Amino acid sequence: MNLRRLSYGIGLALALTFGLAAGVQYRELQHARTQLKVLQPSEIDIGFSQSMSFHHRQAIAIAQLLLDGRPTGLAALAQSIASKQMLELGQMQGWLRLWNQALLPPTQEMTWMLLGKQPLDEQLNQYLIACGKSAAGMPGIASSEELMQLQRLDGRARDALFLRLMLNHHQGGIPMAQFAASQAKLAVVRKIAAQMTLDQSQEIHQIQTILAAISAPATD
Repeated sequence: MNLRRLSYGIGLALALTFGLAAGVQYRELQHARTQLKVLQPSEIDIGFSQSMSFHHRQAIAIAQLLLDGRPTGLAALAQSIASKQMLELGQMQGWLRLWNQALLPPTQEMTWMLLGKQPLDEQLNQYLIACGKSAAGMPGIASSEELMQLQRLDGRARDALFLRLMLNHHQGGIPMAQFAASQAKLAVVRKIAAQMTLDQSQEIHQIQTILAAISAPATD
């Protein structure tokens, strides 16, 4: 009888132990699934990373065209823009690989910007209209003719064209970054989009100041 009781007690203890272990494992599995779901990107995260990757590639190309060894007074600005955008491009491309997504937009349509939590405001609506009218699918993308002209020009004329192209480029990209900074699902995407908005807004001010200075008539 004592042996039976002992065996029963051991069996009950083991059952409770395995039951508790199974409960812990189940909770851990549920937590892992929840964490994985939290880390899954939304269509906005993916669309922004793809579209901004495309946008960044051209900004880097424009900066590198200016940094071809010929004299320019804008080398520091061009190098700063290229360095920041290469770093951001690397981050976005890394995310897209992690998410098993294409590294560039599969189409020119900016439909991911229609998926925000709030209805379209007039500013965003006008931006999307401009996207639809652009040959590249988004505003601010320089044409191949403009890039060839940047290669051909020298001196002050080349610097001025670089500034105008980069100004248009930044102004065309900021609405994307602003949208993602508030509407993206993942915190890392919102953070990089907010930093892009800040950096490019500051660079726009810097570019406009330089353009005004080089466009001002000479005084005696």
